[in-house]
Amino acid sequence: MGLFRRKREPFLTASPEAPVPGMTATTSIEPVEAAGAGIPAPDGPVVVSEAFTLAVEDVFTITGRGTVVTGTIATGTVHRGDTVEIVHDGVPVATTAVHGIETLHKQVDTATAGASVGLLLKAVAHDQVSRDDVVRAAP
Repeated sequence: MGLFRRKREPFLTASPEAPVPGMTATTSIEPVEAAGAGIPAPDGPVVVSEAFTLAVEDVFTITGRGTVVTGTIATGTVHRGDTVEIVHDGVPVATTAVHGIETLHKQVDTATAGASVGLLLKAVAHDQVSRDDVVRAAP
């Protein structure tokens, strides 16, 4: 049946020797600089100088373990064992310690700004923390 038969046309209609519009025979192509070549590299290691803050996106309770808050770290660095406080509408609600940090299904000891994490907090009830609360380093 000839329903789907088409005349096959070549993809490129010009020959490799055909002139390219805008280029002459004397035009040369220079290699492109590497992206970001003009940006200076930072001196030494990057230091996160601001205090740890995390906006809570979700809250879970693990029976026998504690409460898990998830979110992306906005500023600073958090370590397992750090003391943090939960702030609701600018008012500190509870103070506790970070007993576990998980990122990308791996247990880690430290997480820095930009990482999506789950923090295991003990001695915090599920109703003490909610979405849009802030977990920050205790003063």
